Amino acid sequence: MIKRSFKPWYPKHTGPLEPDMTIILMGHARELLTTWEVTKDKQLVDRHLATMDKRHGKGAEERVRQYMRHVARDERCA
Repeated sequence: MIKRSFKPWYPKHTGPLEPDMTIILMGHARELLTTWEVTKDKQLVDRHLATMDKRHGKGAEERVRQYMRHVARDERCA
């Protein structure tokens, strides 16, 4: 194995929210919205939303709820 003589430099994201986290939370929002549309089980969706802060940090539940509203209003055909 050949050792590299240099180490690649990658710029660190310093914005307010990691772009990867936005994508992950949008995926959760789409998944939970689809679950709610199929089952109409609000308690199931609320239980899943309650775990978001523990998994993804403070404020994640509210961001997922906001993304769910966005997906329902702008991305789904009514």
